[in-house]
Amino acid sequence: MLRRLGAVTAALAVLGTAVACSQPSEARLVPAGGAYWGMYVPPPEQGTLLSAITGMESSIGRKLDIVFTYHDMSTTDNGALLKADEPQIGRDRILLLSWEAKLWHENREIRWRDIADGKLDATVIDPQAARIKAYGKQVMLGFDGEMERKTASGTPADYVAAYQHIYDRFKELGVTNVDWVWAVTGYSEYRPRWKSYYPGHDYVDWISYDPYNFGPCRDAPWQSFEQTLKPTYDWFQENGFEDKPIVIGEYGTEADPDRPEAKAEWYRGIPAALAKMPNIKALLQWNAVLEDQRGCDFRLEGTGVLEAFAEAGKAPHVNQPLP
Repeated sequence: MLRRLGAVTAALAVLGTAVACSQPSEARLVPAGGAYWGMYVPPPEQGTLLSAITGMESSIGRKLDIVFTYHDMSTTDNGALLKADEPQIGRDRILLLSWEAKLWHENREIRWRDIADGKLDATVIDPQAARIKAYGKQVMLGFDGEMERKTASGTPADYVAAYQHIYDRFKELGVTNVDWVWAVTGYSEYRPRWKSYYPGHDYVDWISYDPYNFGPCRDAPWQSFEQTLKPTYDWFQENGFEDKPIVIGEYGTEADPDRPEAKAEWYRGIPAALAKMPNIKALLQWNAVLEDQRGCDFRLEGTGVLEAFAEAGKAPHVNQPLP
């Protein structure tokens, strides 16, 4: 317990230093009103990610404002910011890039302290900063989301130092086309940890969390869209983050086998619920199956589900002009 308290104290000390010494960040991709409508579309086994995205857009009758993609911190193609057809996808959409402190091909976590100490600068940080700078268009970039669940990567202070180092390194290299995203799970049991992992307001443009209605998949009570999102939203508004725009980086609902219509009803509730959470400025459906033992399925499948999602996507609140 003393060791844990020491780590939290160190992280908060770093947070105080960050607020005192750095220049304020300013998110450039925040809509003037309402929210952007986005999605994570899994890369297809055959074909391109762009073709999968345009296929989904055809199904829902509108273009996605934001597309979410994942990257590791390797020197392989998976670590390239941006990779494959992402530049083409980003021509008329916003890209949200998740940069995980991991080597996927080795299934190995990268220690945050090594990042903070500059050990990845020459091989990873600097080359990817140059790629984003050359891309030119504003992107959203999140570093190692849901970090509060990780145990092998280091302490909260190590995470804060790694995040700040990447931010500062990009700034030193003249990269100005990034909105910086700090992403936690949003799960209530982790709330006591969040502030210890926070890099400071000057280093963060967007707050992000990943709410899911797991329902029967995890023996959880069924919750509406509003019930799924609002407790964590309220926590951020009440704990010093009310000036930061929120992007729901992942969200979705499982089906209820006893109520085939429930999943569609969940999506139909989105527009009315968003009106009660005005600081949510972007939200991205996670259209996939979770890669764990239970395999919760959040795809837009089931009776009337795709139609309900498409209808929600027509609401004026989520039809905002892109920058």
